[in-house]
Amino acid sequence: IDLELALERVLSEGDEWRSWRALRLGGDDPGPVPEIPGQDLRGAFTGPSGRPSPGVTGQMLCLLVVLGAGDSGPAAVAGDWLEEAQTPARAWLDAPEDVPGELDTPAGAKVWATASAACGLLAVGRDPGPRAMDLLRGEADVEGRFTGGAYPTFAAAGAYWQIEGPKTEMAEWGLRWVREWDEEGWGPRERTTALTFWGAAGMPPEHPSVELFLEALRDGTPPTGWTGDLELTLRALELLTFFGG
Repeated sequence: IDLELALERVLSEGDEWRSWRALRLGGDDPGPVPEIPGQDLRGAFTGPSGRPSPGVTGQMLCLLVVLGAGDSGPAAVAGDWLEEAQTPARAWLDAPEDVPGELDTPAGAKVWATASAACGLLAVGRDPGPRAMDLLRGEADVEGRFTGGAYPTFAAAGAYWQIEGPKTEMAEWGLRWVREWDEEGWGPRERTTALTFWGAAGMPPEHPSVELFLEALRDGTPPTGWTGDLELTLRALELLTFFGG
């Protein structure tokens, strides 16, 4: 991908939030994080259903960490909202339509929301609580796949990597499943989502799963990014830069 050409496109077509990110990637000081589209006054980010989504909010927290803005105002209020949105069982819930990818069971919505929220909170130094992690532990099968499929597994691996350390079996099982079941249908959207969680979790670029996804993302990105999808283009650039690719 041609960084200069791709950034020029983002700056000419993007909104203030994307322009801020493009300027940062280009080496400029864009100032404080601007208002982020989709974030409400309470700090929550809206999902495809139009409702506040813990899963989307957790993922956006991870993106802010990758951007070096984990201590920004938008990150702080997002973390506050996630803590307030926990259920009495200390999990998080999402509407089925707010779960990315193919949801193969309704239970996957809770697993996705809890894994993403936990990963995001941990990435900004907050504790999602042991009950949330225990819930996720019970949702992993013997191969390392978490209920709901790829996206919940991406997020859960990042959460366990942070809370139990790089050698944790829970993280490694999930990451091994990702490598072994890397499907032909997985494309840049799956890979950028996974790398956002893993980057925020502090996983190194030489980890086999990170390396696999980075290589596929690098090889599959058009020279000026994806026509009609500035967000995906920008996210790919940010992650390749973050991991030194």
